Amino acid sequence: MYRASVGVTTSMNLSVTNWIGKNANALGIEGIWVGEDIDVGQETTVIVADLLTKAVGVRVGTGIIPIAVHNVSTIARAALTLHEIGAGRYILGVGLGGVQDLLKRNIHVKKPVSALRDVTEALRQLYHGEKVSKATELFSLQDFCLHVSEPVNIPIFFGVRGPQMLKLAGEIADGVILSGPTEYIRYAINLVDKTAEKVGREKNSIEKVVWSPTIPTFEGGNEKLAKSVVALVVADTPRQVLDLLDINIERATKICEAVASSGPKVAAEFVNDKFLETFAISGSKEQIVDRFEQLHTLGATEVVLGPPFSGNWRDAMEQIFQEIHSRREI
Repeated sequence: MYRASVGVTTSMNLSVTNWIGKNANALGIEGIWVGEDIDVGQETTVIVADLLTKAVGVRVGTGIIPIAVHNVSTIARAALTLHEIGAGRYILGVGLGGVQDLLKRNIHVKKPVSALRDVTEALRQLYHGEKVSKATELFSLQDFCLHVSEPVNIPIFFGVRGPQMLKLAGEIADGVILSGPTEYIRYAINLVDKTAEKVGREKNSIEKVVWSPTIPTFEGGNEKLAKSVVALVVADTPRQVLDLLDINIERATKICEAVASSGPKVAAEFVNDKFLETFAISGSKEQIVDRFEQLHTLGATEVVLGPPFSGNWRDAMEQIFQEIHSRREI
């Protein structure tokens, strides 16, 4: 059975994350993921620490910490602290960061695969108590050490999309965080698994988390907000991935251009029902859980609910988790 989790982002009001943290155990939420909107909203690791404290026994992860805008030593220290606060329940999810977010800040990573590999290797060395001296495209460390008395196991998940990044996840990641249409999820999981087997890893040792926008059509969901979120997802999807999909590429290009020039709210006007259906999980509670189960058959070990959250989202979330757990009892 897949793990059923909830996703939030730093741009959300704290009342949302507070409610989820306080009610996680009652709802049967098995994981909470915090996505960082670069330079927007709350501080990621503070939210994670609060959720680890509120949602006792629930796994909490970052989905993701963007390595292109954070110092690797800060990431390492924060993750070690969160690991201790959560008594091993923290997952460090990392990635480069959203394409549009990085472009707006004129951040260009020349060798993204090497950059993610370098950061991951440095983090693992630090968690094993080693002293690290290394200079790369994104960071420079000189005799840096965390001074841990014994090796610490902090799982590192990759939030990635492109084929080369997916292959890297299959090589060295403990898990991968995926988002996108069903045919892409199938492709991504297969690529991760094949790469893992090629390098001598057990493919089932790599967790596969699927986090796509979830839009309940009951309890007053906001369609405009949903289209805005989908527009951003489309714009952050690499062209080689879009080419894999059964979609109108001209419309996808318009969405990407509109997001880049005017933002996702303006781009939302180009998002039609086909794009909503392709890039988001929507419908009744039964239809949403049906999609979750379909993703599980493709190899997903965890499925994440939300965002966007609109309308009476609390009741919608309760009903969806009730549906999930009622099916498990059959």
